[in-house]
Amino acid sequence: MSAELYMRRALLLARRAQGKTWPNPMVGAVLVRDGVVVGEGYHRKAGTAHAEVLALDAAGDKAAGADLYVTLEPCHCHGRTPPCTDKIQAAGVAQVFVGACDPNPRECGAGIEVLRAAGVEVHAGLLEAECMDLNRVYNRFIVDGRPFVRVKAACSLDGRMAPVSRDARWISGKEARVFAHRLRSVSQAVCVGLGTVLQDDPALDVRHLRGKNPAVVVLDSKLRTPPDAHLLKLDRKAPVWIYHCQDAPKARVAGLQAAGAELVRVPALDGRPDWLAVLRDLFGRGVYQLLVEGGAGVIGSLMEARLLDWLDLVLAPCLLGSNGVPVGIWDGPEKVASAPRLKAMRSRSLGPDLLVQGEVHWPEGGEA
Repeated sequence: MSAELYMRRALLLARRAQGKTWPNPMVGAVLVRDGVVVGEGYHRKAGTAHAEVLALDAAGDKAAGADLYVTLEPCHCHGRTPPCTDKIQAAGVAQVFVGACDPNPRECGAGIEVLRAAGVEVHAGLLEAECMDLNRVYNRFIVDGRPFVRVKAACSLDGRMAPVSRDARWISGKEARVFAHRLRSVSQAVCVGLGTVLQDDPALDVRHLRGKNPAVVVLDSKLRTPPDAHLLKLDRKAPVWIYHCQDAPKARVAGLQAAGAELVRVPALDGRPDWLAVLRDLFGRGVYQLLVEGGAGVIGSLMEARLLDWLDLVLAPCLLGSNGVPVGIWDGPEKVASAPRLKAMRSRSLGPDLLVQGEVHWPEGGEA
């Protein structure tokens, strides 16, 4: 096998822990000696052994003189577990192939330098793009101190989430709905605006598959969410946070609090809760990936703020007309050259629908 194939095996292992390692990154490791895999492992959850340690333990004495393939640079700091660099040196590993550097300021290439200083040959950047993409959520909150923001929306081929009547059930098929619930299960919180609550009365829980319910975020500037909304009646075992920017009558506040909601006041921006203030508050509450499911005003305000990181757009094989509800209500760019674009865009079928997804790339400078 080639070096790339061993690293792809490490990536495959790392993905087994998707959604389970927060706030740590996903990491996979493969140990190879004389062309034979002698140990492998992946980080399962925060506080447990790192991928490199598990691979080295599995290899035992065979680790001496072996090559280690790891998707993220080995840590050199004492945290909840000892430094992986110490274990690698003690095992006598000959070479280390690293996929990506850790953007955490405590690491950021230091683990690689520690190994090189100890005489271990290190090759950095093997399948770097894939290894960076593996931890796009981790990279965002480590670098910017806010959650990774992912929008999931379903629309017609002419870009409408609902017809003029706003009757959107069901624009997409069952396979697409299962996909949406899978996204909820790996996100710490799911967000909608007041309009979606009033129009659709969603539960915003995880169905169709096993998984924990995410916390619910409602953007409601004037606290008009009904206390008997479905999302407040459900025993979700996760909080409901309503972000507002104006005072409301005491009776309305008391009713929402009695229904189990936590009210969070943030500054206003154009009459709506300021997205950056919301995201920073959510990050402090342990939200590392925020899934935004609508509606058009919420998605549009997110676009205006240039804070959308990833888009999952389900295209249904229908046409709803120019008077239907657009995917996002925002002014948009003045020129095509200034438009945000999907980086490394990919697509696949979800039953009768087409899923288009990718990282949102915002042009440098100017307006989006």
